[in-house]
Amino acid sequence: NATHVQALVAAGVPLATMQVQYSLIDDRPQRQLVAICRKHAIHLLCYGAAAGGFFSEKWLDAPEPCEPFENRSLRKYKLVIDDFGGWSLFQELLVALRRVGERHDADIATVASRLVLDRPMVAAVIIGGRNCDHLASNRRIPDVQLTEQDRTEIDAVLACAHPLEGDVFDLERDRTGRHGSIMKYNLNATAA
Repeated sequence: NATHVQALVAAGVPLATMQVQYSLIDDRPQRQLVAICRKHAIHLLCYGAAAGGFFSEKWLDAPEPCEPFENRSLRKYKLVIDDFGGWSLFQELLVALRRVGERHDADIATVASRLVLDRPMVAAVIIGGRNCDHLASNRRIPDVQLTEQDRTEIDAVLACAHPLEGDVFDLERDRTGRHGSIMKYNLNATAA
């Protein structure tokens, strides 16, 4: 989070990039972290821009999913959607993204990823491709040039959202909370 990054910078640790979760439904980095990154020329490598696949035509007009999910990533991003404003508001966002995408011959995930890529201090979006099915659309992300009208249309939906609480990773750090309880910790620990 911003406090930890500030401490690292103050200790003289040279940081060029940081990997953070950042999407249209999780804007926590823009609250404090982006200002610190701008001040110290640290760029963001963002995962979750497509919310584990929820930003896709597959979920447009789909009924609200419930447990069990295919993987932990979908469970995690469904919690983010719930906190963002729920399935109904998320559907409004998908509709707006689809309209914008139609104007640019791009799919929902491409538009959502492009919007994150255009945010201050973002150097790249990390695409979590499980296969090659979306390779062509992912390659289009840098080429899509969104207009002010496009951004205004998306921002109108985002203005109705409930921002996630806290700073980057605060919700996930609370191991007793809804978000933290599904996380896996110490995956790099060695066996004794």
